[in-house]
Amino acid sequence: METEKEDRKTDRIEKEENKRTRKDKNESIEKEKKNGAVNRSVTAVILMAGTGKRMHTEEKKQFLPLCGKPLFCASVERFISWLRCEEVLLVVGAEDKETVDGFVEQEGWRKEKKISIVEGGAERFDSVAAALHFIEEKGKPENYVFIHDAARPFFTEDLLEHLYKELQYSKAVIPGIPVKDTIKVERDGVVEKSLDRKTLYAVQTPQVFDFQVLSRAFKSFLPRREEWKDKITDDAMIVEEFSKERIRLIAGEEENIKITVKEDLRFLNEKHKNFFPF
Repeated sequence: METEKEDRKTDRIEKEENKRTRKDKNESIEKEKKNGAVNRSVTAVILMAGTGKRMHTEEKKQFLPLCGKPLFCASVERFISWLRCEEVLLVVGAEDKETVDGFVEQEGWRKEKKISIVEGGAERFDSVAAALHFIEEKGKPENYVFIHDAARPFFTEDLLEHLYKELQYSKAVIPGIPVKDTIKVERDGVVEKSLDRKTLYAVQTPQVFDFQVLSRAFKSFLPRREEWKDKITDDAMIVEEFSKERIRLIAGEEENIKITVKEDLRFLNEKHKNFFPF
């Protein structure tokens, strides 16, 4: 009993500390804005139209419970709590639009940020293209665009700030962590060669872009989507291949993993019992 009381007390203290830290950061951002140091806000695009086949569950991965809430909530709430973020687009499957809209209303998120629901497509790049079209037609094309996987719930505001500030040096910035394992190239069950892991990074999201750079790259890519669809695995690849913009790589976060299989979710539910302090 005493242990439970102590745990509750610790949780309460941690939540209060998080609130104070967030308040201090937001005051700092407001000061930057008044001084003219910051003049562009952020549109967050959260991708959640996938089916998550590797989870082998009846319910889609993004709706599975993490610490008592659907998995996608963690990403939404992180962006909502970040002062630089002006609007959030939730890119969902057509069959999920009503469910997600109901949840948005239930959580009261629209009282804090502009939240829009966009119908995604069959492939990741179709969903991003739908979001870009929405931003161009109804959103804020002057904003920076932060594209994030709903299956990565554990990114921090520090990472968002780092990405944002790197945009003064490049119009495309992505986070990544150094590859620790040895990577080998295989063909027909036989190892062809080993790659130099000192040059290899496992890339994460959010991937962040100047809207115009990303939009132009997608407009060049989409007419050739059939030729490229099996090669493209993230948004930065489209900018790599269909623009001249150089992509800046910054340090990602070890905790910013992508939940892929049921064991991931089981482990993380146990590890992060009190994950929603914001």
